[in-house]
Amino acid sequence: MARAVSKRQERAAATADQLLIAAREVFESSGYAATTVGAITRAANTAHGTFYLYFKNKEDVFGRVMQAVLDEMLDEARSPWSGDPHDALYKANLRYLEVFSNHAGLWRCLLEGMHQNKGIEELWLDMRRPFVERIARNLARMSASGQIRPMDTTMAAYALGSMVEWFAFTHLVLNEPARSPESIDRAARTITDLWYHAVYTGQEPGASAPK
Repeated sequence: MARAVSKRQERAAATADQLLIAAREVFESSGYAATTVGAITRAANTAHGTFYLYFKNKEDVFGRVMQAVLDEMLDEARSPWSGDPHDALYKANLRYLEVFSNHAGLWRCLLEGMHQNKGIEELWLDMRRPFVERIARNLARMSASGQIRPMDTTMAAYALGSMVEWFAFTHLVLNEPARSPESIDRAARTITDLWYHAVYTGQEPGASAPK
């Protein structure tokens, strides 16, 4: 009996994944307003009613899609804040931008959704908050140890995180300034340079961090 339950759970998980993949593709190609539950189930080749076994509504599945992409982005950008800080920042920013670029259509969809649905705005703020709080904790730790200059680490974390996020959107989604084959690397190096000199005052890249 336990084996039968396990098989059902496996099938249910596979169906949920199938719907999530389809939802991401439809949101990326059609935008938030034009995406419907029917379009998602057709893309997933599942019955319309099956959708509601796993998700409450369109807003719910969109949140799940964005959470999966955000988790991927943060996993890729997770770099130890040790050794050469400039190099660590560059690698983290590069991986963040690569994932951002791979899902450019979703970010346009997110902005559209936030303008139409207050719930999407609140959902996104809740999802991105752990990312900003992790930056704030790292800044606080380094400030306390004298590795960076004193600052309001919470406000700095929100400012730096928003700089990366919004620049990625305008450049990689809105194509301003125009993208080139070197765009992601150039963007990562530019963001890293600005971030580094904002917090490591008087310390040049490659220099040993204060003990």
